[in-house]
Formats: sequence, C-alpha cells, structure tokens
Amino acid sequence: METLAGKIIFEGSWRCIPVDKEHDNIEWVQQQNGSSCKIPLNWELQGMHNYDGIIWYVKDFFVPGQYASGNPVTVFLGGIDYFADIYCNGAFVGKHEGYFQSFEFPVTELLKAEEKNQFAIRVESPRELAGPVWPLKKELIKGIFNHHDCRPGGWNYEHGQDRNTGGIWNTVELRLHNKLYVENLKISVKLSKSKSKATISGSLFLINDGKVIVKDILTLAVLTPDGTILSSSIKVQVRAGRHTVHFNIPVENPKLWYSWDLGDQPRYAITISGDYTDAVTQSFGIREVYLDENKIFYLNGKRLFLRGTNIIPEQFLSILSKKKIERQVALMKEANINVVRVHAHVCRKEFYEACDKAGIIVWQDFPLQWTYSESEKFADNAVRQIGEMVNQLYNHPSIAFWCCHNEPGEQIHTLDERLYERVKELDSTRIIKKASNYEEHPYDGWYWGNKEHYAATPMGPLVTEFGAQALPELKTLKRYIKTDEGFPEDWAEWEFHNFQPKTTFCVAQIDKGKSIEEFIVNSQTYQAEVIKTALDFYRRKKHNGITGVFQFMFMDCWESITWSVVDYYFGKKAGYYALKNVFSPLYLSLQPMRTKHVVKDEVQLSLWIINDLHVVHEDCEIVIKIGNTKLYTLAVPKVDADSVQSFSFEKVRFHLPEKFEPGNYRVDVALRQQGRKAVLSTNTFPIEIITI
Repeated sequence: METLAGKIIFEGSWRCIPVDKEHDNIEWVQQQNGSSCKIPLNWELQGMHNYDGIIWYVKDFFVPGQYASGNPVTVFLGGIDYFADIYCNGAFVGKHEGYFQSFEFPVTELLKAEEKNQFAIRVESPRELAGPVWPLKKELIKGIFNHHDCRPGGWNYEHGQDRNTGGIWNTVELRLHNKLYVENLKISVKLSKSKSKATISGSLFLINDGKVIVKDILTLAVLTPDGTILSSSIKVQVRAGRHTVHFNIPVENPKLWYSWDLGDQPRYAITISGDYTDAVTQSFGIREVYLDENKIFYLNGKRLFLRGTNIIPEQFLSILSKKKIERQVALMKEANINVVRVHAHVCRKEFYEACDKAGIIVWQDFPLQWTYSESEKFADNAVRQIGEMVNQLYNHPSIAFWCCHNEPGEQIHTLDERLYERVKELDSTRIIKKASNYEEHPYDGWYWGNKEHYAATPMGPLVTEFGAQALPELKTLKRYIKTDEGFPEDWAEWEFHNFQPKTTFCVAQIDKGKSIEEFIVNSQTYQAEVIKTALDFYRRKKHNGITGVFQFMFMDCWESITWSVVDYYFGKKAGYYALKNVFSPLYLSLQPMRTKHVVKDEVQLSLWIINDLHVVHEDCEIVIKIGNTKLYTLAVPKVDADSVQSFSFEKVRFHLPEKFEPGNYRVDVALRQQGRKAVLSTNTFPIEIITI
C-alpha cells in the first residue's frame, strides 16, 4: 500500500530456538545457535510436529547508512500466530496477541547503521487445557484454527488441537519512512439515491514518531476506472503521536462494483502523498449493500438472491499461495457461486483481493467458533480484535457482511452484543450479524431426519449452513488413509481426518458397498442428492421466504473427509456438479409426479423457471425430449428479470410413445428462445419405463 523510502524483507533462513519456561528470556536465547528454519512458515511445516509452546526466532542483519538518517524506521509483522514479543538488539520493542493481524513497531533508535543488528521474536501458540478450557471455554481467538470439525482431530479431546498453526506465517519487514508514516487508510463511499453521484470519504491515520510538529500539504489523486484523475489537496499539521485526517471527494456518474452475475467490477484507486509523508495508494470499489425488512439482499439497489458457500481455504495460511487462491475463486465462480462465507476465520489479504477482482461477495466471520470464556478480560480482548479485523479489511468492496460469531449458542446475548456494537461503531456501510447460529443451519439428512425435510425450506430466510459429508476420489483418499486392506476394524484414523461414521451409517444410512470404490460412489452420490434436493426447494422459494442459502463446505483445508465438494487436492466430487447445476443464475427446477411409467402413460411435471439475472427473455419455449424424440413443447412468452415462474402438474403433461422399450431413460428439459438453437438453461430427470 505504501511507497517507502526503503524496505528490507526478511524471508528465508532464521534461527529457530524452542524453549522451556526456565530458559524463556532474551539473554539466554542470544547465546544459542538454534537450528535453521524458513520464514514465513507455520512451525508445523518447519518440522515441529504437534508442537505447542514457545519458539524464539532470531535474525542477524545489516542495514545501510540511510537507516540512521533520523527518519522513522519500523518493523512490520504481516502475521504471527499467536502471542508475539518483539526484540531489537536485545531491547524490548512491543507485544501483540492474535493470529490474523498485521502490525508494526518503531525501532528507529535501536538500530545500528553499518553494524550487525538482530531481531528476536518470541512466538507462543499454546495448547489450551482440555476439559476446563478447551473446547467450551476457549481463550484463544483463533476460530477454526484451534477448534472445528474440519481441522486435524476435530472435536477429539486428545487430538483436536494437534498440528498447531503457531509461528511467523507472513512477512517480516524493516521499513524506512518519511517524517510522517501511514498507519491505515479507510475509504468509505456514499451513493446518492439516483446512483448518479458518490462521495468518497477517507480517514488517513498518520503517525509522527518525532518530537516536533510536522507540517505538510497532502495531494489527493483519485484514478477512476476510465483513467480520469480527480485531485485535491489538504494541509496537515501533525504533532507527535497519532493523527487522523478526514477528507471528502465528490464523484459524478460513478462506476459501480457488482457481483459477477449482476455486472462488472470497476476499481478506483486513491494516491495520497506529500513532501514529508509516505505516499500511499489504496484501491477500492463504489457500491452499496443492505438487507431490507425481509432480509432480502440488495447490491446498488438491485435485488440479489445469495447463492453461497462456506470456505476455509487452507489450514496453514503460510502456504496459501496466490495461485491456489485464484484457482479456488475460479472454481467458485464456475460453480455459479456469487457469495462466499469466510468461515470462522480471517484469511490472507490475497483472498479478498481475488474476490474483489472476480466479483464474489464475501460474508466475513470473526474467528470465534462455538463457545468461549465468559470473563470480562476475554470479552475486552475480543472487542479489540474484532475492531482490528474491520479496520484491516475495510477497503475491500467484496466484503458485504460482518459476522461476529459462529454458533455461539447463548453467548449471542452476551459476548456478541458487545462485538456487534464495536463493529457498528467502526463501519456503518455494511450488513452486521451478531452471529450465524444454529437456527440458520439445517442439517436435515445428515445430523437428523432426511433430505426430504427440505421440502419445508427450514431455517430461512437466510440459510448460512447445510450439507452432508462425502469421501474424496480414491487417489486423494489414498494419500492419507490406508485403503489397501479395505474397510478398517475401527474408524479412528478416518475420524482424525474428520470422517463421521455414526452419522454416515446411522442417519444418512450410506451403504459401504463391497469396496472402498463403491463406498466413495455411494457417499458422493448421497451428498449430491442432499445438495440438489435442498437447493431445489430453497430456490423455488426465492424472495418468498428464502433470500439466500450457503452450502457447507466448499473445499477441504487439509487432507480430510468433510462436507466439501472439492477435496484438498482440487478433486471435484459429484456434489460440486450438483451445486453448479442448481446454482445456475437462470435455472430450470423440475419435479416429476413420479419417475416410473409404462408406455402410453401420461407424465406430469412441475417446473419452475428461476431467473436471478436482471435480464428479460422473451418469446421462449420449453422443449422436453428423450434422446432425439421430442415429447412436449410449452410456450413461455416471457421470462421476467429477477423472477420465479412456476408451471404446475396440470400445465406440463405429455404421453410416452409406444416406441420406447422398458428400461431407464433420461428426460432432457431445455429453455430456449423460439426459433433459436441457443439454449438458455437445461436440466434432466431420470425415468424408468416398466411393464406391468
């Protein structure tokens, strides 16, 4: 974001020194050689398997003479999990708690130019005491990274905190600044009622580490998507410490940011610079989001049905590469997903940048998963950290929702009230949810009941989780589960990798079959059926009691067996294709009265045309075929924009010709414009012709 006078990035080899309590001090650590380790990297991936405790990371370095010029120098930490104490040349610099935040401390007076310097960073990521603390009264704000049924060990008291995510997982940098440096820049945008005008409101947070007042004239330049530059200037006078500069810039005929299915994703960029101030450039989008009284989502005044999923892209953020993120986002877009819930964690900034670019709306959870300590100390800490989350991610146009807690139970009435108020103080431009709680999470067909229960469209209007587990393809499963000897005598190894045998066999009643291969097919088929059944019912009730639905879960964050439709190695399950089909923005939903018939029998079909796009289609028809044999054509004079149009059993009915022999067939249903070959939407259903 900032243009600096100088920057040194400390990647590669550091010294790594695990310590016990007796030797946990900077003086002892400075005398140790330790072992070589790579930074940035979570310590589990450095070979510290299942390590819980304290590691000191030490780096010796030289700096050029310009770092002794008197200008501010800071150490910037992009992400440390979880407690961090920073030392420079043996002197304490500062401490921080949290895993997702970037932060920095001044080290101007501690550096020695043209001499050897040293950073020592104490990192602690402890295991919480199983029983009294973990899992119901947790104190670490790490969300799914230290408690979740999709992480290593799941809920198991002995293994549920295995493969600790501790360590320095993001960049460490030494930054040379101008007299004034930028702590943060927040951009808000307000649209006029007609959307023909916008006001860009900015808050620039400056720091003066010196002892004298710094006066400067800041130049503000906004680069519009069409290349026009809007400029202004502002005088500042900054005393020692922090100072906030507010400004407003009007924009005529703004280019609005939309989700990919509603429009384009134009981006603006603002650059702020001065003679004595670090230059900073921040990109942003102009858009407006809200829920109406019926919890229907609006983007720039356009109603949008939310076709969503939940995601945890990776268990170890240090290896979540830009390439992997782009592949994940592309897969979501290919599956017709227009909103993703970042489930109970804060991800890397590159993930949000990719969603900004792709036009995928983000529901952002704060990293609280299930229940936590009831103490005032914990609540104060959570309030502080949720504020840091909002400030850090504020400028991403893709983020439309803040959510304070996942499945908090009764803490929605205590802890989450405070968190909600803090977010409300910091951001009035987004939708804020106290929690995504159990009453929004129907798991019919998995934890209870069966998939047919979705006919009642339970737990609306905004369903934020539903789904069923499925095994990955065999080549993926073999990478971490022993399958050569067939089914295990007990399922402990599978359960560590998140498989739920009791639910699989007792509720879902999935048949193992005679081999692992058959089990995989049966498992994936069941998941796909749950997804399709649920989404068909929910989509038919679009904006008539149901405003959106989020499938759980998009992909595995580690080598596991979960509710994902894409495995850790990007293998697509059958559920992925079901999700892609039913989430088509223009979708034909089908419900035959029955699927077994004899020849000459009448087939009756209920049918819904669900159009999420703000596009009208006129002079259409629905054509029903088996193979090349046309069975029925229904004229559809008009498909309205953003609509649901239904046709009952009495409307869609046709007879099966004598030419068909007994057997299984596929009925193809297509929506197209009359006289044109191009198909707007298709779907199929099976039919069996029998003799009686």
